[in-house]
Amino acid sequence: MILVLAGTKDGRSLAESLAGMGFSVLASTVSDYGNSFFSGNVKVRAGELDHDSLQRLLKEKDIQFVIDATHPFAREISQNAIDVCQSEKIKYIRYERKETGNHLYTGLIQVKDFDEAVEKAGSYHSVFLTIGSRNLDRFAILKNQGRKVIARVLPTSEALKKCQELGFLPRDVIAMEGPFSVGLNYYMFKHYQANVVVTKDSGPEGGVYEKMKAAAKLHIPVILVERFRLNYPLLVHKTAELLKEIS
Repeated sequence: MILVLAGTKDGRSLAESLAGMGFSVLASTVSDYGNSFFSGNVKVRAGELDHDSLQRLLKEKDIQFVIDATHPFAREISQNAIDVCQSEKIKYIRYERKETGNHLYTGLIQVKDFDEAVEKAGSYHSVFLTIGSRNLDRFAILKNQGRKVIARVLPTSEALKKCQELGFLPRDVIAMEGPFSVGLNYYMFKHYQANVVVTKDSGPEGGVYEKMKAAAKLHIPVILVERFRLNYPLLVHKTAELLKEIS
């Protein structure tokens, strides 16, 4: 059986494609919300996986390949998967979106991590966050400094609860699921009078291009948080490359 750590849209598509080819596939997602996107061809389990629970899962399900298609910023689960696969002698394959690149927009401000992003964003009055809810707490300090901070998050109870706990008022939260077009991004940035947009380098599938194009139309900068640099044992970007590794 193949375990797909399906933390992204392309990860879910990959799991469906492999199942359609006749492979026995188990997809793992963090929440039940992610499970709702799968058809009956893919076996699905929900819940976070730490080192020990992942190790138990690999043994219980007799996993032969682990395909890590989690979000590029989900560093902990990727490192756990690498470590567990190495100890259990199971082949690990990282399936990842390509990076956005730094040549797309002259108003791009590249930073190494979220702490640096907060520091850079502090220079602007109105900050529009498109980073999800996981690292939202890092930017709450800007609100205490009198900055206007808008958070665009998934419309889930967990995300909205976190926004509320961090002191975000309803008028400061946009609860919507992407993908977002250039036009929709443009309207939101303009409506909330954003001076800067903060995003992660989630690659083309993560809507980074559309955010940059919208920001360019408004002549506002984009702070781009670069990806963590993990030493993946095996990294592929295309399904054809992946099939060669599991054939």
